[in-house]
Amino acid sequence: MSDYQNQISSVEKFETNKLSICVFSTKQQLSNLVAQLLTGDRYKLNCFDSKLDLIDFISSEREQIDCLVLIRDLEASAILKHLRQLEILLPAIILELEQPPEVLVEEIDSLVAPTNNIYHRAEIYLYLTQLSEINLYINIAITKFINLALNSSCDCAAPYKSQQSCQSLAIQQDRLAKKIKDKIAYLGINYQRNPQVFYNNLSKSKQQKLEQKLVSNYHQILVNYFDNNSKIKKLINEFVGQAFFNDISTSQIIEIHMKLIDDFAYQLKIEGRNQDILIDYRLPLIDIMAHLCEMYRRSTCDRQVFSELLLTVEQSG
Repeated sequence: MSDYQNQISSVEKFETNKLSICVFSTKQQLSNLVAQLLTGDRYKLNCFDSKLDLIDFISSEREQIDCLVLIRDLEASAILKHLRQLEILLPAIILELEQPPEVLVEEIDSLVAPTNNIYHRAEIYLYLTQLSEINLYINIAITKFINLALNSSCDCAAPYKSQQSCQSLAIQQDRLAKKIKDKIAYLGINYQRNPQVFYNNLSKSKQQKLEQKLVSNYHQILVNYFDNNSKIKKLINEFVGQAFFNDISTSQIIEIHMKLIDDFAYQLKIEGRNQDILIDYRLPLIDIMAHLCEMYRRSTCDRQVFSELLLTVEQSG
């Protein structure tokens, strides 16, 4: 598979590469606050205020969950102990409602490394004063969990000692590491664009060759758009990807669309057919523009987010 196809594949897998976060709190205001801080394209949230509902969800979706966020209280402690008994292993952040001692406020390592574990040795404790940085702590929680799996022969994952728990830990580690790497591949898409292949930087002959390819691909989209098959999605993704990586302007795309519609109109006129059908062909143009706008929007991700995820993978080996 070419680099170009790999880049397009990364975009298509965006939804599956969101980090899936489970939030539990019996205090609705705190749950809402956490949800507000985790909005955006990076996360898929599932919020719970019922212990049974959360455990049922985790039991059925354990392979899809990337991190737990729980407000520390008696119910949260019971949930984590129950998950430990079930040998369900997940990265976890436990939010402390009490304020930290002054001596610990600047000591991040002390905040994220509790001396008495409830769930496992990779769990992280976070004070409300650090809540605004929860995105960073999710990365830390996943990193610690991945390292826990990598470094254990299961001893360091105590109290997990069975073969089943070791296998579960390894599966979770592999899945999380892959998801983070895929996420980085997606976030890096904007930085992988090569200005040398931008349309305006190409020679006249290469510009003409690119234009011919774009027109041919767009023609295929128009011909197949109303057939309701899976082929059209692939055609649109390929066209939009080509336009993105070659920095094709929206005005150029509109020109291609109008030229092809004029050709269709001329053909219909020769055949003596009604040209009103062409009105519906505004839909492919709108669809393509929407895809292209979304691609540009998602490609301009915060560089800090990109750096954090890259650091996470590097630390996990």
